[in-house]
Amino acid sequence: MEPVKLADRYQLLAPLGEGGMAEVWKALDLRMDRPVAVKILHAYLHPSERQRFFQEVRALSRLSHPGVVQVFDLGEEAGRTYFVMELVEGGSYDRLGPFEDGMEGLRLLLASARVLEALAHLHARGVIHRDLTPRNILVTLEGQPKLMDLGLAYLMQESRHLTRTGITVGTPEYMAPEQAKGLPLTPQADLYSFGAVLYRTLTGKPLFEGENDQSVLYQHVYEVPAPPQARNPAVPPAVAELVLALLQKNPAERPASARAAHAVLEEALRTYREHLSATPRAGASRSGHYPSGPARPERLELAGTFDLAGQVAWPGELVAREGNLWVGAGQGLARLDLADGALHRYRLGDEVSAPPVVDGSRVYVAAWDGRLTALTLSGRPVLSFPTRAEITAAPLVAGLIYLPGRDGFLYALDASGTLRWGFQAGSELSAPPTLYRGLLFVAAESGWLFALDPETGRLRYKVETGPVHTAIPARGGLLFIPTWAGEIHAFDPLTREVQWSFDLEGELWGAPALDERNLYAASWAGKLYALNQRTGDVVWELKVGKVTAALSIAHGVLYLGTEEGRVLGVDAQSGRLVFEASGLGPIQVPPLPYRGALYVATLAGKLYRFA
Repeated sequence: MEPVKLADRYQLLAPLGEGGMAEVWKALDLRMDRPVAVKILHAYLHPSERQRFFQEVRALSRLSHPGVVQVFDLGEEAGRTYFVMELVEGGSYDRLGPFEDGMEGLRLLLASARVLEALAHLHARGVIHRDLTPRNILVTLEGQPKLMDLGLAYLMQESRHLTRTGITVGTPEYMAPEQAKGLPLTPQADLYSFGAVLYRTLTGKPLFEGENDQSVLYQHVYEVPAPPQARNPAVPPAVAELVLALLQKNPAERPASARAAHAVLEEALRTYREHLSATPRAGASRSGHYPSGPARPERLELAGTFDLAGQVAWPGELVAREGNLWVGAGQGLARLDLADGALHRYRLGDEVSAPPVVDGSRVYVAAWDGRLTALTLSGRPVLSFPTRAEITAAPLVAGLIYLPGRDGFLYALDASGTLRWGFQAGSELSAPPTLYRGLLFVAAESGWLFALDPETGRLRYKVETGPVHTAIPARGGLLFIPTWAGEIHAFDPLTREVQWSFDLEGELWGAPALDERNLYAASWAGKLYALNQRTGDVVWELKVGKVTAALSIAHGVLYLGTEEGRVLGVDAQSGRLVFEASGLGPIQVPPLPYRGALYVATLAGKLYRFA
C-alpha cells in the first residue's frame, strides 16, 4: 500500500492517537526532511466542532514560545482539514512522576517551572488554555515540556460569548471549580488545572476520584484535597505548599498569576538544590547524583587545604548547604564557611561515626556512643536521642527522622525527638534507609531487606538479599541493592523480582551512583564499572585501585577517591579519565562536587578544595 501523502509533502508514517474531533499522525515533512505531527479533522464533524479546530490552529499560531507546540502549516486534502505541528516524542508530563528525592525529582520541578513560564506566555497574550491535563503537556526527550491541544483555548475578551452557551467543557479530573460551575474564567482556572496535574504527577494519584464525572466535579467544588505529602512523603514541603495554593477553591486565593507561581517555584528549586547537596548520597533515593559541581573538571587545580583536626573515615561524607561545608572529623563536627575560609568545630561526646545531615536550620549527627544529636547551624544542641549501640548510618530526614541503629532498631522520631514508632529488624542496621515510591527500605546485617510504611513502621514485606553496609540507590522503578559480598541486585519493589545481578568480585564498601542511563560502582577489587540500569550489561570498565568511598556524579562526571590517595574524575559516558590528583593519602569518603568546585577529605583529616 502506498504511503499517504498530504499536499504531496507530508508522508503519514504511523498513527499517534485519535479523539472525537481528529486523528493525529506521525509524519515526515519531505520538503524540510524532518519528522512532524499532523492533526487531521474528522470529516463528519459538526460545523461548531470544525470552528473549535480552527480556533486551536489560530491560538497556537499566535504563540511563539519553547513551552508551546509550534504550528508549521495548515491545509486541506480531499475535503479534510489538517494542520502540521512540531512532533514531541518524550511522552506526557505525568511520566516524570511520581516525585523521587534526587535528580529525577529536580528534573520534574524544572519541567514544572517551564510549564508555568509557558502559561505566563499564554496569559500575557490573552489566551486561557481551559483544558490542561497531563496528556496536553508533552515533554521532549531533553525534558522541555510543551503545551498542546488548545482546542478549548479562547481569548479572554471572548469569554462572555463562549460562557453563554451553557456547556461546561474540559476534563473533569483537572477542572477548576469555577469551570465546573460554568462561570466566566480567568487565568487562575489554568493555575488550578495545573495544580491538579502537578498533584497527580507528584503523588502518582489523582486529586479526586469518583464513580462518575459529576462526583469528581462536586469534589473539585466542595472537597478539601489531601496534602500531597500524605500521598507521597518525598514531596518537598515548599512544593506541596505551592500545589495547595494553586488548588484553592476561590480563584482570588490562588497565586496572582503564572509568573507569581513561577517565582515561588524558583525559590523552592533553589532550596531543593541546596537540600540535595546537604543530604548524604544526594537525597532520600540515595542516587549519589549532585546538582552542582565543576563545569570544566579537566581544568581543576588545588585551590585550598584545610586541617579538620580529626580523622575522616568510612562511612562519613561531606555535605554542604548555603555556602557551608560540614563533615564529621574525629570526636567533632567541622563546618567550613566557604565565603571566608573560616573553620568551626563542634565537639560531641564520642567519635562521629555517620555522615551529618543538614536539614533547614538543623544539623543531625550521630556518634559512636549511639546518640543522635541535632544542632542549630550555630552549634547549639536542640535534640538528643540515645540508642543502645553505635550508629554508623546517616539518619533520613523526610517529615519524620528515620534513624537506623546497630542495636537492630529503626527509630522514627518527630522534630522534638519524641519516638513515633520503632521497628525491630533483628540484627544490626549499618546502612541508611531509602525512601522510594512511598515505601521505606532498610537493610540489616542478617541479609534481609525490609519494606516499611513510612508513617506507621508497619512491615509491608521483606526479601533476602545478603548483608548490606552502604546506601541503596533507586531510580526508574528499581532499587539497586549493593551487598557487602560485592553483588549488585536490580530489584523491582512492586513485583518483588530481581531484574539482574552483577558481581564486582570484591567487597562493596561504598554506594553506587546513578545517572539517567547507567549505574556506576567500584569495589575493593579495584575496578570501576558502568552498567546499564535496565540490563546490567557492562558499558565500560576502568581500573582505578581499591575503593572504600561511595561514588559521586555531577554534570556527567564521576568522582571517586581511593585508598592509594588518588582522586579521579571520569567521564560517565565514555569512561575516559578527565581529572586526577594523587599523593593525598587514603580517601574513605566520597568527594563532594559543590558550586563549581570539588572537595576531598582524607582519612588523615585534610580537606582539599579543587577549583
